[in-house]
Amino acid sequence: MNIPNILETKRLIIRPFNSDDINPFISFMINKESTKYFNFTEEEKTPEGAETLIQSIINSYGTQNSVFALAITQKDSGRYLGSCGLSPIENDNEVECFYALLPQFWGNGYAIESVKKLFEYAFTELNLSKIVAYVNPENTRSWKTAERVGMKYLGQIRPKNLSSEAMFFSIERNEFEDQGI
Repeated sequence: MNIPNILETKRLIIRPFNSDDINPFISFMINKESTKYFNFTEEEKTPEGAETLIQSIINSYGTQNSVFALAITQKDSGRYLGSCGLSPIENDNEVECFYALLPQFWGNGYAIESVKKLFEYAFTELNLSKIVAYVNPENTRSWKTAERVGMKYLGQIRPKNLSSEAMFFSIERNEFEDQGI
C-alpha cells in the first residue's frame, strides 16, 4: 500500500512517523491507559521496546513491506496526538483500520476526524473496497468512533490474532461515498 506523504484536515496533519515522534510515541506506549485495549507485547510497552517499534516503522517506509502507520498531529502546533493506519488482512482488497490517541486528547473528535480522512485516502487513492475494525467491547470510545465514521456493527467475533471476542465493524467504499464526506 502506498503511504501518503501528508493527509490534511481542518485541525490535523496525518503523516508518516519521523524522529520527532519517538518520545511522544514512547509516552503513548508506556501509558497503561493508552495501550489497555491493544495487543502490544509487554516488551513493546517499555521505553526500549517502544523505541525499537517506532524505529522499525520509520525504517519500513519506502520498502516493499512498509508499515501503514501514521502520526496524527495538531495542524496549528505540530503536537503529536496519536496514530492511525491500515493493516492488510487475508485478502488484498480488505484492510483493518486502527486509531489511537494519547488520553489527554480523547473526547475532542480527533479520532473521528483522522479516521474519516484515512478512509477517504483508502477508498479514493488506494482503491480499497472494504475496511474493517475489531474493537474490544469494553472500549466504548473506540466503538463509538467506528459508528461515527460510518462503520456498521456486524456482531461479535473472535479474530485469530486476539485472545478474546471483539466487536466487528465494517464499511465498504460505496457506503463511505454515500455519506458525502
